[in-house]
Amino acid sequence: MTVIKVGLIGAGWMGRAHAAAFENATRIFGTDPAILKIAAVADVNEAAAKEFAGRFGVERHTGDWRSIVNDPDIDVIDITTPNDVHPEIALAAIAAGKHVYCEKPMANTAAEACRMHEAAQKAGVVTVVGFNYLCSPIQAYARQLIENGELGEIFHFRGTFDNDYMVDESFPFTWRTDAKAAGKAGALGDMASHVLSLAHYLVGEVTEVSGARQVLHAKRRDAKSVERAVENDDLAHFICRFKNGASGYLEASRIGTGRKLYLSYEIQGTKGALFFDQERMNELNLYRVTDDPAERGYKRVLVAPQHPDYAAFFGLQGNPLGYNDLKIIEARRLIESVAAGKRWVADFEFGYIVDRVVEAVLVSADEGRWVKTEEIA
Repeated sequence: MTVIKVGLIGAGWMGRAHAAAFENATRIFGTDPAILKIAAVADVNEAAAKEFAGRFGVERHTGDWRSIVNDPDIDVIDITTPNDVHPEIALAAIAAGKHVYCEKPMANTAAEACRMHEAAQKAGVVTVVGFNYLCSPIQAYARQLIENGELGEIFHFRGTFDNDYMVDESFPFTWRTDAKAAGKAGALGDMASHVLSLAHYLVGEVTEVSGARQVLHAKRRDAKSVERAVENDDLAHFICRFKNGASGYLEASRIGTGRKLYLSYEIQGTKGALFFDQERMNELNLYRVTDDPAERGYKRVLVAPQHPDYAAFFGLQGNPLGYNDLKIIEARRLIESVAAGKRWVADFEFGYIVDRVVEAVLVSADEGRWVKTEEIA
């Protein structure tokens, strides 16, 4: 049995989600071609790293991530920290010859994401970015429908990610509202990047954007009750053009009153259409123009064993998967990439393309014009 040894950096809730996924990937998919084992965990809060190590049976914990990156026994560096330190850790890991699994967004600027992508490409290491919503069996099925021409020519994509967790002005100032840690793109970088990942996965590359951003509550109080200015957007929206000629409208909001995880899209083609809502993540709505005119309308398709990866979990249609199951499938993609050489679509090149669109929207909102993504470094 091949063991891929992982050095996990960041012992917060996302680190825990990764650790659980690593364990369950073996339980769900088996030991072929390899298993993931966390050999060491690091966190800037060493007490958190120690607690994590005890919880998940990790032998080594530390407050110094560099010691893990430089450990010759580690195969993969897994980054689940706030955005601003992703580039430094990833570049150090690549320089040490490690494969890298990094949460999204890859970086706070397209230039940093480009450096990460180019360094990984030059080093020949495997990279995976945590766009876990792409790992849903329903999304793999949607992609198959599009690639097989079931929807005809795709001419429009409409995508939204709304959550209302910050609509209350009493919600505190956190690292997500701090431009140094989270970047200038707030909801745009954190949430619209997920919509962009689906758009890129299903429709293709975005080439041009025109966008705007909004802040609802200009100031929030931090953990010490100090009032601080919110440094990035609460809501962002933009229209876009795709390389294949399709048009698009995308928006993301962390102040979307009444919405909880409304990550949705509608894809329209000449022969059919798709509608998806992550709050009902085990369903895909499919419309075909070839149906009898008297019966035309969206048909609800429930996730089934015939859809990629689902049969590993359930043998019957309609049993629901959850968020953590998507992380399990993502862990499987990491295993396949490292041990079997099967490149997963959401690698550093993919992540850089998403970050470049995000930055193009920032420029468009600041300058009030259409911006081509090729203008961004």
